[in-house]
Amino acid sequence: MNIESLEHVVRNRVRTFLRHTWLVTMLGTVIIGGVVWWAISFMTAPTEMRIAAGPAGSANVKLVELLTQKFSTERDKIRLRFVPTGGPKESAEAITDNSADIAILPSTIGNSPDWPVVAILRQNVIAFIVPAQAASITAKKETSAPAKKETSAPEKKEKRPKGDKGTKGAKNAKDAKSDKTTKTAKSEDAGANDDSSGGDAVAGSNKLEKVSQLAGHRVGIVTGNVATTDLLDVVLKHYGVPLDKVQVSQIDPKNMAYAVKAKQVDVLFVACAATGQAINDAVTAASQDGQAPSLIAIDQAEGIAKRNPAFASVDIDAGTFGGNPPSPADDLKSLSFAEYLVARKSFSHEAIAALAKLIFTSRLALAAAMPGEIKIAAPSTDKDAGVVVHPGALAYLTDDQKSFFDKYGDDIFYGLLIFPLFGSAIAGVASYFRNSGRTRRLRLLQRLLDLVRKAHAAPSLEALDQLQVDVDNLVVAIIHQSEHEDYDQTVQMSFSLALDQVRFTIDNRRAVLLNHADSDARPGAKAAAA
Repeated sequence: MNIESLEHVVRNRVRTFLRHTWLVTMLGTVIIGGVVWWAISFMTAPTEMRIAAGPAGSANVKLVELLTQKFSTERDKIRLRFVPTGGPKESAEAITDNSADIAILPSTIGNSPDWPVVAILRQNVIAFIVPAQAASITAKKETSAPAKKETSAPEKKEKRPKGDKGTKGAKNAKDAKSDKTTKTAKSEDAGANDDSSGGDAVAGSNKLEKVSQLAGHRVGIVTGNVATTDLLDVVLKHYGVPLDKVQVSQIDPKNMAYAVKAKQVDVLFVACAATGQAINDAVTAASQDGQAPSLIAIDQAEGIAKRNPAFASVDIDAGTFGGNPPSPADDLKSLSFAEYLVARKSFSHEAIAALAKLIFTSRLALAAAMPGEIKIAAPSTDKDAGVVVHPGALAYLTDDQKSFFDKYGDDIFYGLLIFPLFGSAIAGVASYFRNSGRTRRLRLLQRLLDLVRKAHAAPSLEALDQLQVDVDNLVVAIIHQSEHEDYDQTVQMSFSLALDQVRFTIDNRRAVLLNHADSDARPGAKAAAA
């Protein structure tokens, strides 16, 4: 099959299909409706975001559950899919290997340019909680009780009624004896106080008051918050305490009270919001016999913050951690670091802008649902800020979100300019099909005229027979074409004249050839007869 035959078949099939007007109309309607439905579904379909957070039971996981429930209830375009992790490190790995789109990470993990910040969820603080020593308090009470009992005896003797003048000598003797007894009691009371203060001094010498004293002690890292061994190592390393010199263990929040009572740990290490539940539970577990635990201040917090931008120095007010008596008893210096909601830089800016809008407009409801745990704040949008803000969140925070026409106005404008070109192309195709029919008719006529010329010059009867076969084939082609195209009278007249001319020429040439053959045969016959 040559190219012309293939083209002829394709055109015939197209024309046959286009003749079914209702079928073409229905098919076109279905196609247009499908395109419109796809466009509407694409624009209104919710965006799924995979959010990584952990560990299990932490405030971060509770926040993700609240956000997921809130977005699904409000039927918003955002759908969160929770990706559970074991902690900040695993969450960072999830967003790095593209198994998560957004994640909740502390600033201590790092502020990679590929993880720009969407929102600040809270400010965490570090707390070293030293359990109260109930035994030393009991010993002090037992030591001070006999002294009070002995000092009460001379007071009772002084309150005896006075005698008459005849007993004055006896009275003086008794007064002298009473003074002597009082002095003896005072000296014993002073000795008892000295012994008590000496006991307190011994107890105070073993009390942990500085981070540098943690070497050789047992530190229990409370799980379920952002406290980690790496975070502890940062603080210890600054004070010159090797991590291997400290006995580190993981303490489940449910076992804190037992670990403190059984003296399995010397210090509880917690990192979360200052008013968070994790610190409150740790303070409660470390309290004994109505005595509040003590806290180790990070007195070099400002120096650590200057060396590590992820941290900031913070002064914790007395009673921030709750408790009765309040904890801490006095203002305490410590370290703080932010908890961020970060996203991949390549993620849709429009989707992140919608997420930021939902989070910031719902921050009061989220804070009420998680009191003391969440305090959402916007990251700094200054160019010299310490963190990189996600472009989507930046558009929302700076009121630079684009409307539908802002985003697609240029596309619509250029579409309107390009659409006439498509119309012209369609018109050109239609014109091509119309002109192609005329071209095919002209070709058929030209072939008929060529046959007329060939018939005049046919050298033999065999050539004329072949020309007659060609004429018959052209007649078949003309009939097939007339079935697909409407020929007017002019076209029909043209084909009729051309066919008549070809037949007439073939007949004349055939007669000439036959006459020539007869004339050649007669002289030959005469010669043979002679």
